[in-house]
Amino acid sequence: MIKRVVTKLFGRVIFGGIRTRLVVTNSDLSEGMESITLYELLERSAESALEFQREDGAFPSGQNYTYDEPETPVGTTSHWTVTLAEVYKITGQSKYGKAAEAAVDYLISKEIRPYGYTYHCRNATGRDRCNGLIGQAYPIRALAHAGQILGRQDAINIAQEVFMHHSFDEELGLWERVEIDGKKLSFDRTLNHQILFAAGCCKLAEESREVAHRITTFLDRLPSNMKLHSDGVIKHYIHPPSVYALKTVFGGLRHWPLLLNQIVLYYYSKSSKRRNKEVGYQPVNLRGLAQLRVQFSDHDIWSNPKIRSSINYTTMNEYNDIMYGSIVPGIDLAWADYAFSSDTDSMKSNIKKELEDSLNRDNYLLQSDSINNINKSSVISLLVGIPNVELSIY
Repeated sequence: MIKRVVTKLFGRVIFGGIRTRLVVTNSDLSEGMESITLYELLERSAESALEFQREDGAFPSGQNYTYDEPETPVGTTSHWTVTLAEVYKITGQSKYGKAAEAAVDYLISKEIRPYGYTYHCRNATGRDRCNGLIGQAYPIRALAHAGQILGRQDAINIAQEVFMHHSFDEELGLWERVEIDGKKLSFDRTLNHQILFAAGCCKLAEESREVAHRITTFLDRLPSNMKLHSDGVIKHYIHPPSVYALKTVFGGLRHWPLLLNQIVLYYYSKSSKRRNKEVGYQPVNLRGLAQLRVQFSDHDIWSNPKIRSSINYTTMNEYNDIMYGSIVPGIDLAWADYAFSSDTDSMKSNIKKELEDSLNRDNYLLQSDSINNINKSSVISLLVGIPNVELSIY
């Protein structure tokens, strides 16, 4: 039933009476230019999402497009929870509030946190089921965001509980992965996972001094853990100072992968394939940093040369044919424009390009020829937090 509903949704107009404002010029009579605000876009996308929300509050599972791994509903449901709660806040319409409540109920259920530790996010042979830190970042974000809007302290409490299960090394300024049964799996070696976990917990920092403290410490240590190419492209793996890495490994053998990062650093620095992957993830890193910048605006990291150099590398043309990395580079880069330069024109231009490339104007869902549409449509939630602006799109 769900498959039929989703297939039907992505193939037809479902909006009925929702208003669309069209601005048509004399030279453009054949194809109208639509004027739409971000708030209107979120509402129309949320309206479509109501069509395929399950009875238990969840949304259909996606597929990790980078590694072709089957996912549980955690990721897509987390994204839609943020969007539905935000649209309820904007419009006050009860249908969005009820849908957001149902999604929250699913995210706090035992079904997807069967051992009471971390979320079960993927099913892939030889891979952790928690999907590192990145798998946990989005449900924490969803519960904190929706919890504040809906007045759901139970949701906020669960978000804090999941956050606190992740051991944090004060000296390194890094979080460990934790499997769904509570087993500690050592540090997540991927830098964008560390950044996005911190960014995903920003709202939660408003509720907890300990969360705020750990994120602040992460930012304190980030310049030491992050390495760049000469042009500002951020390298994929964390690279803490060798003395700290060795000390940590001697303190617990499960941390031996930290040494692997040090060993492969030179090789990957010369690899064009690795370079392409890092270019693809640049917008993802910048979006995470931008979200942190908005929440922790007074931190002195934002004047650090490494951060400034990475921000300066934002050429949109490089992201047109990426094989992996950002699902929505235009939205990611719009976050950087908003947080670091206050360049509204560039921000609108990047969002406009993303929408003209990805938006289905029949149902206002993001779609793609190369990315699973269940995943693609859900990440409209990444617009939440960007100021409401009006766009003109073809």
